[in-house]
Amino acid sequence: MNKKRAQVLIEFLIACLSFIYLCVDFSVLALFILLLSIIQLILFRQSVGEKVSEEEPLLEEDVYEEEEEVIETEEAELNFPSGFDEKEFAKSMFLLYRDIQVDFMNFEYNKLMEKLGLEMYEQFSKQMRHLENSGKQSVRNNIELQKIQIMSFSQGGDIDTAVVHLSVLEDKYMKRNEEPLRLTSVGVRYESCYALTVTKNYQIKNIKKCNNCNEKLQGEVFACPNCGVMLQENVDNWILKDLRLVASKSYSQSKK
Repeated sequence: MNKKRAQVLIEFLIACLSFIYLCVDFSVLALFILLLSIIQLILFRQSVGEKVSEEEPLLEEDVYEEEEEVIETEEAELNFPSGFDEKEFAKSMFLLYRDIQVDFMNFEYNKLMEKLGLEMYEQFSKQMRHLENSGKQSVRNNIELQKIQIMSFSQGGDIDTAVVHLSVLEDKYMKRNEEPLRLTSVGVRYESCYALTVTKNYQIKNIKKCNNCNEKLQGEVFACPNCGVMLQENVDNWILKDLRLVASKSYSQSKK
């Protein structure tokens, strides 16, 4: 019992006793104590009511409606070029993410060159070589789209840039090459949200010599035919320039 409740209980008992005493033997003292106790109870009730009204939390429905309005505003500010198919673009972004994960899992270096920016390819290829040398494989299976939203879209010079938030369900785990044995948790499925930054470049560079092996090059190439080093980014399709994990949670498949 807290201090406030104890005070109310004491005031109530005093009021009851004063009322009984007043009924049995009327006196000015009993009447005064009774009136004082009643006034104290009334003031306490008012103060509690004011405090509750001041601390009343915002309803969840109000918060949800406000968030919806913010999302609608962000979508309205996107300026797509004439003839741009927003739904088809969103679908292609999910397919791009899925194909990159599959190529990474299967050590498809050449296929990844067509889908990644230079810096991203360096990161991915380095991780892939490390896995190969360790005799391991990073598995991605059953990738399902949950939600996708285009957060921004801009055009500048010969390059278009977009930021997309992608939420997927996926199985991901490590295993030994050519062996079914998992090295990480069994029966775990992940719900992950990623922020993808993608670009489309409309101008290819004419590179005459490989900066890795000094091989002389002819024509428009983005990878050295001699050493296989990626020299420039693909201009035929959208490519991934940055991939950031925003949020992730896991659960047992048996509970889903």
